[in-house]
Amino acid sequence: MTEAVSQAPSESFFSAPLSRREFLYYLWGVSMAVFLAGSGGALLWFSLPRFRQGEFGGFFSVPVNQVPPADSGPAEFPDGRFWLVNIGPQTVDDPRRPADYPLQQGVRAIYKVCTHLGCLYKWVPTNDRFECPCHGSKFLKTGTRIDGPARRNLDVFIIQALNANGEVLAQTEATFPAGDSATTEGSPLVLPPETTSLRIDTGKRVKGALNSKPGGGL
Repeated sequence: MTEAVSQAPSESFFSAPLSRREFLYYLWGVSMAVFLAGSGGALLWFSLPRFRQGEFGGFFSVPVNQVPPADSGPAEFPDGRFWLVNIGPQTVDDPRRPADYPLQQGVRAIYKVCTHLGCLYKWVPTNDRFECPCHGSKFLKTGTRIDGPARRNLDVFIIQALNANGEVLAQTEATFPAGDSATTEGSPLVLPPETTSLRIDTGKRVKGALNSKPGGGL
């Protein structure tokens, strides 16, 4: 009786060349993988916010000579959507200022949007205050709400004071003392003598403190 002989699979079984159809399938699969990876990367790239210098959401450079004098009216910067205010001693002692919101002197960059329903408020020189034409909210030049349906003070942006070499000398603090506690609406920035320009970061907005009762009280 002839003994059955077990044979190992031929080596050519493992090294058989790809057929034309298999090659095309593999090529299609690789192409789709590369396409999807590229599409995902492009989608991620376009979804990330990118702001250029001088574009809202990015940085704005303001020469120090464009900062308004202390206690004068605010300077408007439409492209950055902010008002630049220089708070001096007369503004600090304004009798209309609520006792709950004492302020120090310094410079502030105030967001131009009302904290009520997002309208663009206006500066009214004859009344020495900001007024919203939509629903009548009113704010002092410091950003403090004094009347109307708004329930908090105006928002502010972070300011950095730079010297001639572009070095940061000082910047807005996110909190500052007010009364017996600390508010989180950004302190006015006192400019060091060496300041040559300001850098306003419109991508960093600090919300105005809650301020809902008539006369500005909490």
